[in-house]
Amino acid sequence: SSGINAESQDPDGRLKWEVDFPEDNSQFVPFLGTEIRMEEGDVSYRFFRKSQKKNITLHYRSHHPLKTKVEVVRNFYRTAEMSSSSPSLKEESFKVVDHLLRSNGYTNPRTFKDTIVRTGTKGTKNSVNLKLPYLSEKVSYEIGRCIQRHNLPIRLIFTPGKKLRSIFCSSRPYDRPECNTTDCRICERLEAGCCVSKCVVYCITCKLCNEKYIGETGRTVRERLLEHLRYASNPTCKSYTDEALAAHYRTNHVNSGPDLTFRILRTEPNIIRRKILESFYINTWKPSINGRDECISVKRFLVT
Repeated sequence: SSGINAESQDPDGRLKWEVDFPEDNSQFVPFLGTEIRMEEGDVSYRFFRKSQKKNITLHYRSHHPLKTKVEVVRNFYRTAEMSSSSPSLKEESFKVVDHLLRSNGYTNPRTFKDTIVRTGTKGTKNSVNLKLPYLSEKVSYEIGRCIQRHNLPIRLIFTPGKKLRSIFCSSRPYDRPECNTTDCRICERLEAGCCVSKCVVYCITCKLCNEKYIGETGRTVRERLLEHLRYASNPTCKSYTDEALAAHYRTNHVNSGPDLTFRILRTEPNIIRRKILESFYINTWKPSINGRDECISVKRFLVT
């Protein structure tokens, strides 16, 4: 048999295997996003949502473009149809989606999914994306019509308004992240801040020559800067060939171990703003360790 041998995979017998059998052949058994029934060799399946999942999705009254809501509804019904093995089971799957959508303000969801949305403009492959905050369907349509009348190569993208979490302040504004790692390799090299901070623009200084490198990350400072330490510690490793710190130590400090200090320049949760800040510092400080191609690709954020 080509199947997996349980004993070879778990020689110590520590894994507990669970098999779910229905009480009778007419019952369905949950499997991922479906329910499956096997009856006399035939497999039947239908759309399924776990009871732990709350009936929450994009609400009809949410401040999102109509096109977005229509696509959400269509995707639910498309998934339900693809997860059904027969017309009768498809109808049962659709009823699950009906209940979910009605719980979120869609009065006639099956009719709503066929709504034709007037966009007022159609982009082409040469169009430039223009992001605007979504105000209303009427305003969006008029902007699109204006672009179409003047034959502008613009593809409109409307973004939803601010979320409550971006408006309210933190319930614990004075809490500060703390590193609980003993002898942390990053904290001892960090001039200020904490290695568990996230969404930062940072500067690395090579103490052997005082040259600098500027980067950004959405992960923790510790995760990203440990990667840079590995690059500088193993500059001749083939998988690190294109990494800036590896190239710097391979060219300038062949027989020297990494002697680096780190500094957090700015904290910015928004990735676009963080990229812009990174490109600003690169353009202003002109760090020599950053590769030429990297500088060019990052600086485009100052233009776009």
